[in-house]
Amino acid sequence: MTATLATPLFEAESYPRLSVIVAGTGNVGIEFLRLFRRQQQRLAGQLDLQLAGVFNSRKALLNSSLDSDTCPNVLAQSPEYELAELITYLQQLPAPKVLVDITPSQEFARLYPVFVAAGCHLISANKQGVTLPVSEYQAIQTALQQRDLHWYSNTTCGAGIPVQRVLQELRESGDQIRRVSGVFSGTLSWLLCRYDGSKPFSEFVLDAKALGYTEPDPRDDLSGKDVQRKLLVLARELQLPLELADIALTPLLPAGLEQGEWSEFWQHRVQLDQSMDAYFQAAQSANKVLRYAASLTLKEGTVIAEVKLVAVLPQDPLAALAPCENMFVIESDWYKDSPLVLKGPGAGREVTAGGLHADLAVLAKAIMAAF
Repeated sequence: MTATLATPLFEAESYPRLSVIVAGTGNVGIEFLRLFRRQQQRLAGQLDLQLAGVFNSRKALLNSSLDSDTCPNVLAQSPEYELAELITYLQQLPAPKVLVDITPSQEFARLYPVFVAAGCHLISANKQGVTLPVSEYQAIQTALQQRDLHWYSNTTCGAGIPVQRVLQELRESGDQIRRVSGVFSGTLSWLLCRYDGSKPFSEFVLDAKALGYTEPDPRDDLSGKDVQRKLLVLARELQLPLELADIALTPLLPAGLEQGEWSEFWQHRVQLDQSMDAYFQAAQSANKVLRYAASLTLKEGTVIAEVKLVAVLPQDPLAALAPCENMFVIESDWYKDSPLVLKGPGAGREVTAGGLHADLAVLAKAIMAAF
């Protein structure tokens, strides 16, 4: 296995060292690496932050002091690796060390117990880990606690919007969360903010696809499953033992249109157009606007979790949403008369990579405090 060595920015004899291993080299992974040297410089004199590994599903660079600026190019020329080789490397790498998961893979997330056993803290942009079945999720949490390791996953819902951190702080300070709701999809936010009945809804979907706002198959967005998974992330943050199936899901996509190829869907798009036109006309006649919203309500020992299309009045916080924005509305004992509202871009490589670095900064602070 080849690697490009970099000279450490400074000798770190009197500072703690934190080794960072990055899994995933897509757009967000590349942006995370681009920002890495800035983070090293910010922490200089307090923490020796070193890039100790970068890998994807095929290739890996594993060396204790990599150059984040040249890693992507060198990685492309590197040989393939075996999982056992990665695990052995992580086991031998001195602590403290953190694995940053920027993959979309559930298979990879299921390896978290192995990484924790190797002594790694975890930072996840990958929703699959946080939304594993409750038994697996709790086993990971238990293993982390036993080893005094941290798991940060603030970019799994809302990208750079610190909704999970806010929920953590409210709970830790004694507040009781009663309801969390909002719009968690930048794609569906764009579609419903733009849709004005001037042309069929499917044509707005094509516009969003051309702008790169949708998944390669936009039906993945219209299914609502990504929003459902993000709501489960927040439920786990509130320590609720929900499974994905416990969250009621009403897709934007009429039943049956999720089958087959995109070209087949396009031939039957009129079903979607007629459905959305009916919703739009009903909302407009009631002086409301459409939003695809998620909500998690805690009441008298019960939990109601659902994801569906809603029509809201102009004074509702969701009505003020801009295209591509996400919004989180938190109602609690402290924020019952006037909910706490967080909003901003809910996707994008820059904000997601920035959110990952925010998690890394929190971990760095904890390590420096313990040194």
